[in-house]
Amino acid sequence: MVRELRTFQPLDGPATALSAAFCADPAAWLPGEHVPSDDVWVLTAHAGSLTRDVRVEVGQPWHVTRTAWRSIGWEPVADREDPSSVNRMLPVLDGELGLHVDESGRTTLILDAHYLPPGGLLGAAADAVALNRLARQTGQRFLQDVGIGLLHAVSDRDAPQHARSPSRD
Repeated sequence: MVRELRTFQPLDGPATALSAAFCADPAAWLPGEHVPSDDVWVLTAHAGSLTRDVRVEVGQPWHVTRTAWRSIGWEPVADREDPSSVNRMLPVLDGELGLHVDESGRTTLILDAHYLPPGGLLGAAADAVALNRLARQTGQRFLQDVGIGLLHAVSDRDAPQHARSPSRD
């Protein structure tokens, strides 16, 4: 059974600059290591106290009314010490990452995604009881990390050249 994951994160920053940063190169704001391949990163997903590396693909931006969107998908990276454990703990996720600017100029990050809980019927039951909450926390933490990256990208862009932060590569 496919599960929906929708979470939101308000951002306190200049809407125009945040929108421009979101639509620019994700390497400036995505919290992870860029893989030498177009639009692919390796990030650490935080699921409560557990962490797992995920391979993330980010699509090109598009706009619908006051929201800029990018497709996003992630799949777990196998743990070298226990390659089967990744399939038990973290599902593949597909969806959209958005940045909405309302009429007053307030910005909100949006994660609108879906995933299939691993483990078949037992995994779906566990997800319905408890793991969906963990999935929401993971999505929320991801949005917080993206928000921090966007705010840093905006402040780096607006800072004088000699005061800019080092590259996040």
